[in-house]
Amino acid sequence: YALHPEAFLNPNVVLQFMVKAGARKGTAAKVLIDDVYIYAAPEDIFPPVVFEPTVVHTQEIEIRFSEPVSLETAQVAANYTFLNGSPQPVVINAVRTDKDRVTLTLDPGIGIGKYLDLEIANVEDLAGNRMETIVAELIYNPLTEGLVITEIMYDEPPVGQNDFLEFIELNNNTSEPIELGGLRIKGGIASGRLPEFTLEPGAYWVTAKDAATFTSFFGVPAYGWNGGNLSNDDPEFLYIQNTDHHSGVVIDSLTYRKGNPWPNGAAGLGYSMELSDPSADNSDPENWNDAINYCGQFQGYDIYASPGRGPEILTIGDVSLANTLKVYPNPVREILFIDTQKPVTKVEIYSVLGNKINEFTSDLKAIETYHLAKGLYIVKIYSEKELAIVRILKK
Repeated sequence: YALHPEAFLNPNVVLQFMVKAGARKGTAAKVLIDDVYIYAAPEDIFPPVVFEPTVVHTQEIEIRFSEPVSLETAQVAANYTFLNGSPQPVVINAVRTDKDRVTLTLDPGIGIGKYLDLEIANVEDLAGNRMETIVAELIYNPLTEGLVITEIMYDEPPVGQNDFLEFIELNNNTSEPIELGGLRIKGGIASGRLPEFTLEPGAYWVTAKDAATFTSFFGVPAYGWNGGNLSNDDPEFLYIQNTDHHSGVVIDSLTYRKGNPWPNGAAGLGYSMELSDPSADNSDPENWNDAINYCGQFQGYDIYASPGRGPEILTIGDVSLANTLKVYPNPVREILFIDTQKPVTKVEIYSVLGNKINEFTSDLKAIETYHLAKGLYIVKIYSEKELAIVRILKK
């Protein structure tokens, strides 16, 4: 590998070795470096090497070489060819903007969130050494907001054992489709770059530690992350970045902790924790609740979660009750108001363990909650032939 000419006879140039490891907590990373030889060749015998191309925007790409390249070969558009894409981008112009940099102009441009292969060939350095043909992967996703972490299962029972059902749910909290391709979920896991997928407005998407086991149990498709585990004990910082990750663009982030003030049921008791509203601040633990949707038993333990669909109103019978039902404020402090076009006949309040706390058969539009301790409750609202189930948080 040839050093850049500007490094020659420069006393400030050093060789720096970096290692990244996805080792589990408490496991030492192994760093193995072979012998390195540095010598001055009597003449330039090394061909130029291409660094990772940078997407400036959908119709412009910058390519940096390891050394100055010849104007005659660097500015030949045919030396840069996309091998895929729909529509397939075409390089219509190549300009050497610096001795070791080339800017490509595309028409049509590249699609946001779409993985592309760019073949680069036949470019020579100033001594006439021709590069080896390489294929560079490109992905561009400039998303800055609207994608929200809405549900997390980090420690299924038994406590502290291997968690096969670990997952993270994302929601598109915008009115426009979001492309996931190229985005990264980082922190305790190594998601790599997310796959090509169009997440429709209001829709949910799930990534899981063990996608096969997750899908088999929940019946919901999931994308498997590449490595790592969500923390069961220490605070865990999770965040989503776009493809301009070197700039530190963070689309969404939160740091959860085991137990209070975060939902206690998520700490090894069989519950995922859910964001009460996708538009709520997910960095505030007050906006998270233990899931109430029972999914069945996994390895002998009850599991509650709702991956892929969010904390919706549950209904039994005709959907008209749920369609017209409004329950507010939530979280509630003193009075819970119930507004619906269907006549309500009875309201019941249950603990998350299923124990009935109160039953109301009159004054059903304003339910007193003074007596309730702080925490999560299940409210069952009955009409003549229907039942809607809503979770509330008492503050």
